[in-house]
Amino acid sequence: MQFDLMAPAYAGAGVHRDYPLVDDLDHETVMGAVDLAEEIGMGGVWAPDHFMLGPKKQEYEVWTFLSAVAERTDDVDIGPLVGSITYRNPALLAKMASTVDHLSGGRLRLGLGAGWHEEEHAAYGYDFPEVNERIDMLDEGLRVCEAMFTEDAPSFAGEHYRIEDAFNEPSSPQDGGPPIVVGGAGPRMLRLAARHADEWNVEISARNRGPPVEFKAEKFDEYLREEGRDPDDVERSWLAHVLVREDRDAVEAVADRIFPLPWGEESDMDEELSGPEDAREKGQFLIGTPAEVAAEIESIRDLGFEKLQLMFLDYPDTRGMELFGDEVMPRL
Repeated sequence: MQFDLMAPAYAGAGVHRDYPLVDDLDHETVMGAVDLAEEIGMGGVWAPDHFMLGPKKQEYEVWTFLSAVAERTDDVDIGPLVGSITYRNPALLAKMASTVDHLSGGRLRLGLGAGWHEEEHAAYGYDFPEVNERIDMLDEGLRVCEAMFTEDAPSFAGEHYRIEDAFNEPSSPQDGGPPIVVGGAGPRMLRLAARHADEWNVEISARNRGPPVEFKAEKFDEYLREEGRDPDDVERSWLAHVLVREDRDAVEAVADRIFPLPWGEESDMDEELSGPEDAREKGQFLIGTPAEVAAEIESIRDLGFEKLQLMFLDYPDTRGMELFGDEVMPRL
């Protein structure tokens, strides 16, 4: 399996569920996680495409941040998990992606989705169409990106986007452009991923809405076959929270500092995770000793997911990341 880091590019400040112990955003804290991820042998570094997550609204812009990560790292994949099609013209996005891909030596993976954070769109002055229109935009946007990565003089005319001779030089150093990662798990998003994606990603809320993830994985295979694609040719990845310690007493001691945490959709966190058991049940958090966390990951792998992007609940304490590298990754 491949294990990647979802970078702490925003401050949880004791409240946000992803990095609750990161009080404030600073260069040393964020890049320390990036450095440690590469040191322990993780395979990738990802970041969210938002502008103001967390209670203090402190967050790095994803493409600026990835440029720095590209220069700082040598061996890991990098990418947005996942970008919102509503935030950037797709031709400009492809140009930005090509640049970061060059800076990284061909390590970029381009994650895209339909966007969801309505409050953020309003704050920054972006339109937020209804979901079916955003999915239409994503479908067209991916076609624009594909043209930008593969055509000498890219041109495209659609309902939402139009380009003509939009030269993209130097283009991506990867044959055909960076691999496309599509995030989402609704019926239309699964069909879109089956059409365009090299990797399908399911984040936490996508797994917990509607039918169980086992059903969604089966439907994804079905849609791939309808597109004439082999399901084995498309990677599956799973975004998850993790807390690992040497024994259960140590787990409980750290959990007491972390929980309770708000839970629900980002704009409507009206539920609460009271502790580790609640977090496992509602959010599929990976919490426990190395053996227990490895067993949970085995069950995810049995569903066909061979890559996990991880958020370490105890960071900036590095013991969880180090223990994961030393005792969880070798088991898998």
